[in-house]
Amino acid sequence: MPGTSSSGGRNAKSKHEHTLAGTGRKDRGTDKQSPTVDPDPPKGRPVPPKKLTGTARREWDRMVDRLELSKTLSSVDDAVLYRYCQLFARAERLERHIARLRSAFYRDHLGNPKVHPGFAQLRAYDQSLRGYLVEFGMTPAARSRVKVPLAPAPVDPFAEFDDTTQAH
Repeated sequence: MPGTSSSGGRNAKSKHEHTLAGTGRKDRGTDKQSPTVDPDPPKGRPVPPKKLTGTARREWDRMVDRLELSKTLSSVDDAVLYRYCQLFARAERLERHIARLRSAFYRDHLGNPKVHPGFAQLRAYDQSLRGYLVEFGMTPAARSRVKVPLAPAPVDPFAEFDDTTQAH
């Protein structure tokens, strides 16, 4: 039974893997008669939003460069990149604010010691940022699941004239 890497079941094969293994079926959309194919998002650098400035803009440039190098960048990634960069900038601001605190604790109106709420907020930001990084295949575990299409093998225009491949 297919599953995720943490569910205990084996991971589902892609349509391409089923086709290569000869296990394609109509209900999987992997046989030759099936019209379905995996989506192929348009390649290219997304345009950064004009309102992205400062830390968020620097993170945009850094992430776009990284995604381009890993060959996973698409021009339709703009919205999710924007949200990631905005969240990254907020987390950086909160981190600077927390660093200026005299103590991680404060006393509530009854005099009870409490942990500053900024720490819980920073933890939530970190978890959300990690989710974005997983989506982009930028964590070690997620990187193993990213499938980048292979470039087609170069075609030798003189292969038909090669004597070694023809039967005599």
